[in-house]
Order: sequence, then structure tokens, then C-alpha cells
Amino acid sequence: MKHFALILLAFILSLPLAKAETKETEKEKTKRMEWFKDAKLGVFIHYGIYAVDGIDESWSFFNGYINYSDYMKQMDGFTASKYDAAAWAKLFKNSGAKYAVLTSKHHDGVALWDTDTDHYNTVDHTPAKKDIVAPFVSALRENDMKVGLYYSLIDWSHPDYPAHLRDEKRYSNDSKRWNKFTDFYFAQMNELSSRFNPDLYWFDGDWEHSSAEWKSPELRNMLLKYNPNVILNSRLRGYGDYDTPEQGVPLTRPHNPYWELCMTMNDSWGYQHNDHNYKSPFQMIRIFTECIGMGGNLLLDIGPKEDGSIPAEQLNILKEFGRWTTKHEEAIYGTRAGISQDNFFGPSAISKDNKTLYLYLDYTPKKNILVKGLASKIKGVRVVGSDQSLNYKETDGFLSINVPANCIDPTVTVLAVDLKKSIELKSVEKTLFEAKTEILKKDTRWAEKHAIALNNMEAGIPAGHYNGATALSKDKNILYLMVDGKNNGPLIVRGLKNKINRIWVVGNGTKLDHKIIGKLYWSHVPGIAYIDMPEESLDKDMTVIAVLLDGPVDLYREKGQVIESN
Repeated sequence: MKHFALILLAFILSLPLAKAETKETEKEKTKRMEWFKDAKLGVFIHYGIYAVDGIDESWSFFNGYINYSDYMKQMDGFTASKYDAAAWAKLFKNSGAKYAVLTSKHHDGVALWDTDTDHYNTVDHTPAKKDIVAPFVSALRENDMKVGLYYSLIDWSHPDYPAHLRDEKRYSNDSKRWNKFTDFYFAQMNELSSRFNPDLYWFDGDWEHSSAEWKSPELRNMLLKYNPNVILNSRLRGYGDYDTPEQGVPLTRPHNPYWELCMTMNDSWGYQHNDHNYKSPFQMIRIFTECIGMGGNLLLDIGPKEDGSIPAEQLNILKEFGRWTTKHEEAIYGTRAGISQDNFFGPSAISKDNKTLYLYLDYTPKKNILVKGLASKIKGVRVVGSDQSLNYKETDGFLSINVPANCIDPTVTVLAVDLKKSIELKSVEKTLFEAKTEILKKDTRWAEKHAIALNNMEAGIPAGHYNGATALSKDKNILYLMVDGKNNGPLIVRGLKNKINRIWVVGNGTKLDHKIIGKLYWSHVPGIAYIDMPEESLDKDMTVIAVLLDGPVDLYREKGQVIESN
């Protein structure tokens, strides 16, 4: 009777009301989305029974890496014995995150809350005997953080869901069973909304059915009745609010002004004891600045162990985020997308009042940095996080800023260019690359040392793939990267579809190593190339790196990816 009442209530709430169907104005949406736009950093928590054996969440049995029955036996080992929601929330807040998203139910169907629906959950089916979601929500709210709940639309364990394994379906074209399933999942959504009233829902798995089959319009209406300000991610077949690319920063700014990159610290969403391939704090913060610079957020993923403790490597990354975000708070929260990398080699952001331009540097410049086409009059230039003012000069449409080594942050330095009025840009024919190389070519020593490359150079690749000047060989098989100083970490090239055959330092022939991170075997989206740059190989003015490709340069410029396998 209890289950019937829940399903009936979900059905009643899904009936369209005039108010819910009233089209939201752009002004109303802007107001509803403002906290999300301002937040910049969130934490994604993949927590569930898959942490017991440390295997891929849900995909392990779906793809046949393990028997379904053996996968579900992990429920017997899920204790959550060290789960401390208050400690989690404090950790997230100290990292600089403004919201957090917990996997309330993944594709395996195991709910992490005390559901009244007749299905797997951590209270009735694991030794934990705990509702994980309730204390999580309370702890976030006590720390003034926004609450996000991940919910998988697909449920490969439910007897009335069509798909079970990749090569096995329970049924097809059975509307009665499908309606039983949608009644079930609406009942679960009703529970989550009525009990927890989250600020954000992070849906997943919508690719298996159409919006009509999912009843996406009805679901959106139901959720908005509970909370008119709730925000929904894009994975609701056209009925969400913001885009969610995975694992790789978009190469071009998304058309949707609201977006969020979700990214793992290593190669796994949930805890996997054999995955030690962690990105460095520098790499993660560097990626974060790319998101800020294009007006988006970073949803940084962690995977707690089955007992609820968080691996040390993940704690270290969150701690470094906390140091960096605390120091650079004004240049993060509430900022808007910055200027084009045709105007500045690297990420940038603009304050909400449009009167401060923030520049992010992941290196120590050899001399000055350049900003092209800044028309607004400048009040001053300073280092964010300190009271240090910097010397600057404006000439021929270029702002030249002297950046001394003593102001450099160990990961990413942020400079603030304070303006007398709202930022304006003007057209300047000369490119940043031309401005830089013209100066250097006057140095006979530098020109002779790099002549073999300079005589073979044509226009480089579009801005955004590399934070610096680039050029291509005449046959486009060699990508030249200009390194204007000493990097705090490896050089980064994004969106390169080609295989890299060899990398060397022009002028001395030193061979360099590289590593590709974030390439998923099932996806055509390329990973990020990280190139080690030893200090002893740097030129005293500007270093030129040659990247030999397996053919003419081929760049990825598309939207991004959504996990549909693992």
C-alpha cells in the first residue's frame, strides 16, 4: 500500500500545471542560475558498493568484466564504517568548493538513501544500515554549500527496466512494463525532492531512451513544483539547464553560458585501489583556470573507499585547491569569461562589474607578458593575493607587464589589471606571435640558433590548444611551441588528434618526453598532451619546441563527450 501511495503521489505531481508550464524569461533564468554561474568549483562524489572491490561502477557487469551476481555481492562488504558527512562537508568547503554532488543512485540501482520503493538500498541491503544521503545534505547546508544529487535514469538492476547487460535485454516494446519502471523512478524522484529538496540534480544515462520515453517534460515540471529554483543538468534529453562535458576542457567556449566540466583526479570515478595515475595539483588547478576562463565550472571528482574514508592522494589535491582558492578568491568566484587567447596567451577572466581583467600564468616569464588590444584606460596592475603592484607599459595596442620571479605562485599566478571603466577591446593588426618574434629576431644569437625552424614556419594553430605562440612547418607535420619562460609544470597541448612521433628542443636537439592523459578508449575525443620541459633545456629568451606529428596537424574542435561506456 505504501508503494502504491508513493507512485500515485508521483503521478499526481507529474500532471502539468499552468504555473509550471509558464515559460521562464531570460531574466528569470539568469537569476535562478546565478549561484551556479558564480560558484566555479564543486566536488563530485562517486560513492557506492563498487568501492568494495574497487571496480568500475555499474559498467563492470554491464560490459561483462564481472558477473552481475558477483558485482552485487559487493553489497555484503559495504560498511560505510568511517563515513563522516560533517568531515566531508568541511573538507569540501575548505577546498574552495561552493557545492557538492553525491551519487544517490548509479546505474546499478543501489540507492544510497532510505527509499520506500521496493529496490536495492544501503539501509536494507548492506551491513552499513545507513542512509548516506540524509547526513550529506544536512552537512552541506550547515556549511552554507549548495546540495547536488546525482541520479541515474537507467537502472540495470530493476526488473522492469529493458536493458540489463550490453548483450542481454529483459524485453523490448512492452509499454506496460516500461510504465511500471517510469512510475518507480518518478516515485524515487518524489522521495529525493520531498525529503532533501536539493539545489541541483545531476542526471545521467539519458542516452538509452528518448525524452518522451523518459517523460522528461513531466519530470522537469514535477521537480520545479517542489523547488522553483532547482537546477537540472543537460542529461535530460533537452530539458536541462546546463552542459556537462566530461574529462576534457572544451577547446572553444560552449554556446550554453552555463556549463561544468566533470573530471576525475586519476582515471576512475569511484575508488579503485589499483588506479594510482593521479594528475598533479598543478594539472588540476591549471584545468580549473581553463574552466574559469571560458565562464564555466569544474566539478572535481573524488571516489571514497567503501568505509567512507577518502584516499590520501585525493585529500592532497583538495588541500592544494584550498590553498590556491583562498589566495585567489577574488579572481575565481563571480567572475565571467575572459578575453580571447588571441589577445592573451593563457586563461583570463573578467570581474562581474567588467572593470578588472584577471590573467592566469602557469610559468615565470623571461621578460614581460603581453596583452593585445586593451582599449580601456588602466588604473594599475597588481598580483592577486598580495599587495604587490607591477610595472607596465602601453605601446602600439599592446600592454606589456613586467612580472618579477618573486611574485610567482607555485601552481598558477593571477594578475589583476584594474581598469578605469568597463573593459573594451580594440582591433590591432599585429598578432601576439608577431609582436613577440619581432623583438626576438633582433637578437642575432637567438635568430641564428632557431633559424632551422624559423625558415620553416607558417601560421600556427588556433588559440586555446596551447597557451602560447605556435607555428606550423610548411608541410604542417611539425607543431612549434614557443615557451616564454620557466613553466611551473609540464607544457600542455589540448585537442591534438595526431599521434606524437617525437618532441625536441630546437637549437640543441634535446629529446623531450610526453604523456597523454584523459584519452578514453571508446571516445574519439583526444586526451591532453603533457610535455616535460627540463629547466636546463630552456633558452634564456624564448625556447622553441618542435612536436613531430604522424601527419598534417589534425585538431579536435567539437563540443565534448559524455560517458556512454567505461
